Amino acid sequence: MTTLSMSKIRVALAVALAVASGSTALHAQDQTMRSKVNIPFAFELGSAHLAPGTYFLSVPREHVLSVRGASGALLEMEQPEAGLSPATQSKVVFYRYGDQYFLREVWVKGSTNHLRCAESKAEQRARKMQQAADRASIATPTSVEIALLENPR
Repeated sequence: MTTLSMSKIRVALAVALAVASGSTALHAQDQTMRSKVNIPFAFELGSAHLAPGTYFLSVPREHVLSVRGASGALLEMEQPEAGLSPATQSKVVFYRYGDQYFLREVWVKGSTNHLRCAESKAEQRARKMQQAADRASIATPTSVEIALLENPR
């Protein structure tokens, strides 16, 4: 019996939920955020390494982020978080450790909630390496925000 990595299990679960929900998913998808973003650097999302380029982001189901680019598509389970006030613009937030970028948050204009991406093992390693290099008790990432172009056609 082979074992699956947690990221493969999360993707399989997301696909299964999307398929199992049938027409409800189609109706919900019509009302979800769909945005285009140009990312000028390579980045990580979960266990996937993504090249610089144009990506289309959507939230086809609650807690699921869909990222589509030239090299294919990726589904990632995310944790919603509530904010105190509505976002003034749609944006993605990356954490940067050295020359590595990790997608961590997706905000939708007008919403008080946003999606928070889980810290991957690669990000944990990058944070620990920065912490060792900085000789600080806590390594603080640099946040990089990129505005989304809403509702691409």
